[in-house]
Amino acid sequence: MAEVAAGSGDALATVYERLGPSVRAVGRRIVGDAAADDVVQETFERVWRHAARFDRNRGSLDAWILRIARNAALGHLRRVRHHVDLAVVPEPVDAGGEPADAVVLIDLTTGVRRAVAGLDDRRRVAVEHVLAGHTLVQTATRLGVPEGTLKSRVRAAYADLRAVLASSRSA
Repeated sequence: MAEVAAGSGDALATVYERLGPSVRAVGRRIVGDAAADDVVQETFERVWRHAARFDRNRGSLDAWILRIARNAALGHLRRVRHHVDLAVVPEPVDAGGEPADAVVLIDLTTGVRRAVAGLDDRRRVAVEHVLAGHTLVQTATRLGVPEGTLKSRVRAAYADLRAVLASSRSA
């Protein structure tokens, strides 16, 4: 790392050869295949800029670089913010139902979508991810928030939705 800090591209290439696959694996695990290469690039760019900060007394080179990769991947998630568009979620198909049942289902689905759209942005995004089939852990990671915070948002959103849907049912 002293050579990398001194500006040696060959030294950086050696570090990349050794740790590039592991950094890519971290990126794939956190942000998926599509953005893993971005994580690799950002990680080694940070290694190049901050090579002088590496201190072998505080830990191994592998651990230091993989921590940078993890932070780069989480930063990527925060910047990208995956939003789920409920308008794109397909309508459920009920082949054996009566036409009246289909109308009720469409009305109910439309009401739920309106209620979700009316939520506070943080709560709406959390609920949209959960309704799209993501776990709370996956959603917390994608949104870059602690799992407990996400659970609180989802619980509060469900309470809001219950109130809105109950009032629309009685109206």
